[in-house]
Amino acid sequence: MADNFDSFMGNLNSSIKIGDIVNVGELQELQDNWARATDLAFVTVDYNGTPITKYSNFTPFCEKLRENDAYREKCYYCDACGGRKAKRIGKAYVYICHAGLIDFAIPIMIHDQYVGAILAGQVAVEDSTDLKTIMPLDEDWKKDEELLKLYNDIRPMPVEKVCSVAQILCDSYNYSVGKEYTNKINAELREKDFKLMKEEKLRIEMEKSLRDIELKALHYQINPHFLFNVLNTIGRLAFFENAKMTEDVVYAFADMMRYILRKSADPLSPLVDELAHVQNYLKVQKIRLGSRLQYSLNIPEKYMKVKVPFLSVTTLVENAVKYAVENKSLGGVVDVNAMEKDGDLYISVVDNGDGMSKEKITSILRGDAYNSEREGSVGLYNVNSRLMHYFGNEYALMIESQNKPSMGTTVTIRVPIGKL
Repeated sequence: MADNFDSFMGNLNSSIKIGDIVNVGELQELQDNWARATDLAFVTVDYNGTPITKYSNFTPFCEKLRENDAYREKCYYCDACGGRKAKRIGKAYVYICHAGLIDFAIPIMIHDQYVGAILAGQVAVEDSTDLKTIMPLDEDWKKDEELLKLYNDIRPMPVEKVCSVAQILCDSYNYSVGKEYTNKINAELREKDFKLMKEEKLRIEMEKSLRDIELKALHYQINPHFLFNVLNTIGRLAFFENAKMTEDVVYAFADMMRYILRKSADPLSPLVDELAHVQNYLKVQKIRLGSRLQYSLNIPEKYMKVKVPFLSVTTLVENAVKYAVENKSLGGVVDVNAMEKDGDLYISVVDNGDGMSKEKITSILRGDAYNSEREGSVGLYNVNSRLMHYFGNEYALMIESQNKPSMGTTVTIRVPIGKL
């Protein structure tokens, strides 16, 4: 953790801004309280001397003086110089401003980087002092009777008291800012570690998901050559016996086995191959379920080269047949549709079953059935995991359902189209 923290700090130190570390609203409240407790004026500026808070307890003299553009620029210059001087000496710096008032600057330091300053003071000198002026004194303002009267109304304060208040505030505030910044960095590191843990968990689940698919394939792979020879023999016998339906089922099943047992290392399949497998699956189910199953495939030819995760559309169709057709005495309808939007292809499997609740959808996408190792909608969770793994989290599986009898469910896969 220490190495991570040092590395993280090294990357951030060059671009730290005071507004990223300090809550300006909370600082304003703290600044106002300080002003009431000390009877001093306060303002917080960034490293350029530009105020980031409102003035607290500013004297009428300084407010009036800053209404003049030329004097206001001198005030800003004093503020910037005072902050940088405090930064150089590493502690509060007390000085005389261009108008002859005592001010001080508290440097705000984050890991030795100067990010701004708290400026305070605006008190008259009560006794003789060795304090230096931050810039040459400008007494032209004394020609203005209103300014002169406001200046004379400013309450004087001992220099020693101003210096003590300045250093106390400097020590306490920089300690709290440094602690707040460290807490912020530690929180970001914890969030980063949490994301890494989630990614590692997803990777492990993906590997397990793929192993499950491979295992299912191995269940059929005891002797594939013997299997296909037997299926071809049965198909030929059905042909000679004019058993057309049996022949169709056998050859459809043989094609399904070839697709499942394919030797490709690519985890993605062209849509044309995936749909051929879906067509064979539905053909077999249609013969088994008869009129109880109605289905359609509505995918434009131009999308046939788009890559989808292996067995992804098949899994959605199998799930629809199992939960929306097989368990209903009157059967049901399964439609496979596709549409293009913003460079992505949306492939939807729509059924007219009784749907599912929002809680059930959340449970499926969260992988509850998978984690508890109970039979359930593990297939949908695996498809969702693979979509996010291959294409990013924005390509997560979409499940829509009104959870009402015969209102059905729509499950949608979204994949990038790429070059066709």
